Amino acid sequence: MESRTELYDLLFSYVRLYDDEQTPFQEFAAVWCEGIGVEETAKRLGADLESAEEHDLVSATDDIEIAEGYGVILAGLAGTWTLVVQVVGFDCVLDDALIRLSRDGSRALSLGWDIDGNEEIGYAVNGDVVTRLSVTCPELRSGADPTALDPLMEGLKFQLDEDNPVVEESVNSAFALAGRVTGRKIDRAWLDAPHTRFLIPRAH
Repeated sequence: MESRTELYDLLFSYVRLYDDEQTPFQEFAAVWCEGIGVEETAKRLGADLESAEEHDLVSATDDIEIAEGYGVILAGLAGTWTLVVQVVGFDCVLDDALIRLSRDGSRALSLGWDIDGNEEIGYAVNGDVVTRLSVTCPELRSGADPTALDPLMEGLKFQLDEDNPVVEESVNSAFALAGRVTGRKIDRAWLDAPHTRFLIPRAH
């Protein structure tokens, strides 16, 4: 039987990527884009295409000095979607990014949180942000159709219990939802494989 925190635990196993082993994921940003390929995804995110190099997640920032304001993304195919993990910066989960990534009939799904604990899922279709909801408080929603993802949320736990909050389960559910939308859950095979690293100048 699948653990309630299996996908969160998978991500946590990459704690070596971070300086703080107690709270390694103070900030995280990822986005899945449907059917537009790695280079086009990077282009729509404002990446410098000439900066492309092959790296895995562990080595994504090993050989570069990152200028202030720059972002770093790792982009690779995940089934029929492209998955981007932003290892420096937070650009890929913003509304503007979702709008650009989903235009011309595509879809984009983002998952991210920041150091203040704002965990959110964003979903855009054909250039419109359809849904944005809090991972830990799903009644906090916005977008053109805030309930659009509800049919895929059955059996997932997003609401925190006041007496026993388990953020890990909510984050795990967010990754599980991404897998249901895209047809492929994030896994160790993708996280360990080489993908294309790009720099984003003047990242947010």
